[in-house]
Amino acid sequence: MTCHYSCFINKVRWLGIFILGAAFVGCSTLPPVSVDLNSQQHQSALAKLNNWQIRGKLGFKSPEKKQSASLSWEQKQDDYQLSLNSILGTSILSMQGNHSGATLIADDETHSGNNASELIWQITGWTLPVEQLPVWIKGQSLPNDKVVLAEQGWITQLQPTCENCEGWLINYAEYALNNQQWLPHKIVLLNQHNQLQVTIKINTWIVK
Repeated sequence: MTCHYSCFINKVRWLGIFILGAAFVGCSTLPPVSVDLNSQQHQSALAKLNNWQIRGKLGFKSPEKKQSASLSWEQKQDDYQLSLNSILGTSILSMQGNHSGATLIADDETHSGNNASELIWQITGWTLPVEQLPVWIKGQSLPNDKVVLAEQGWITQLQPTCENCEGWLINYAEYALNNQQWLPHKIVLLNQHNQLQVTIKINTWIVK
């Protein structure tokens, strides 16, 4: 009686292990998603992508301080709107601008200038290349930029050569398909001269 019962339990135990093992084997043999982009066509499509919005988080790290904020950025052709909020939801700053200049609001005070990056630095002490971000956020390269491509065809690393871009190195990860475009969801900007790191973690892409 005891033997029959123990034999039955052993069979059930081994059957469970077999089923669990088969499940793991089945999962491990699932084929990965295959992506094979033409890098030139991909870059051409990104250059035409001028109306979009992202929401996520921005982290700023320097030898002196480390800060983070929630990020919202909306791009409409050359015009952009940027807002940064604290983890408590209070506004750090909001900014709108284009190639002609920018207006920044922080602590209920309005500041205007021709250089958006300088405005942010004056208010927050952050070195943030605002003028270049509309291109860099998309994972787009410009002529003469040095790039490293993934086997899928998108950029994993970019060393820009534009004016005032010296020292910056941009790393891309976590690409995902958004409205027929493969776009990055994690961007790490490193400034080798100032020992700065800016991390942009994108939770939501809205392509218009």
